[in-house]
Amino acid sequence: MRVTGVGGGHGLAATLRAARLYADEVAAVVTVADDGGSSGRLTRELGIPAPGDIRNCLVALSEDSALSRLYQHRFGEGTLSEHPLGNLVIAGLTEMSGDFAAAVRLAGELLGACGLVYPATTEVVSLRARVNGEVVRGQVAVQSAGAPIQAVYLKPANASACEGAVRVILEADQVVLGPGSLFTSLIATVIVPGIKEALSKTKARKVFVCNSSTQPGETTALSAGGHLEALLAHAGPYVADVVVVQCPVLEPAGVVVDRETLEFCGAKVVEADVTAPDGGHDPVRLAEVLRALA
Repeated sequence: MRVTGVGGGHGLAATLRAARLYADEVAAVVTVADDGGSSGRLTRELGIPAPGDIRNCLVALSEDSALSRLYQHRFGEGTLSEHPLGNLVIAGLTEMSGDFAAAVRLAGELLGACGLVYPATTEVVSLRARVNGEVVRGQVAVQSAGAPIQAVYLKPANASACEGAVRVILEADQVVLGPGSLFTSLIATVIVPGIKEALSKTKARKVFVCNSSTQPGETTALSAGGHLEALLAHAGPYVADVVVVQCPVLEPAGVVVDRETLEFCGAKVVEADVTAPDGGHDPVRLAEVLRALA
């Protein structure tokens, strides 16, 4: 059973931890559009794709060890303030190898990761959004737009997909999209042209794990149907065979489940309690649902 997770952020990390519990092979295709914090600084200063989401996925595919905790250590003072060590490792390996995808692979080998992680693209990209008819530039700005997002796109629009990322989507038995920030993590990944094409061609069963809570500034008051409609509008009408939604709906900012809209979009709807006490997705509960869908 080969499972490929697509997206970014802590949501994709939860999916990878879940996949480890039932899959024989696990892979991840990860956004590199983050322009905030350490990732943004490294992109601007070194001209490399954003490594932060990739670091989190590598750690999710590794055992809880002193080394994995070291990758997540964030410097507190000086010029390295707020940089996680893992980001600097990936940056250093990129400089040594001259190849960002190879650097990610080597960083995973150092960690002993039990799966493969690929950037959606190895090109430096910037996220754009249309909000109230205006263009908002940059992932951080899009995430805090504070008004309904009409569409997102990348600059450059023709960024080449990482070959390994395309391969693990095409070869997968199950592709899991999300959870995670809808526009700035998941959709930012699937709109890379080669990734979008691979998702349309793969014979894998494609499962969209909808967020359990709305995200202030990005998906405020957006229903589960609204999440799915936005994904389909950007990635194509056949990108999700199944949608997993949190039930019961969380309070106070849970994503409302509008079953009619979801079914109208053509996806099978699975309602399940897949969250942890903090409101994020629980890997064990999510694994039970995804295993059944496999």
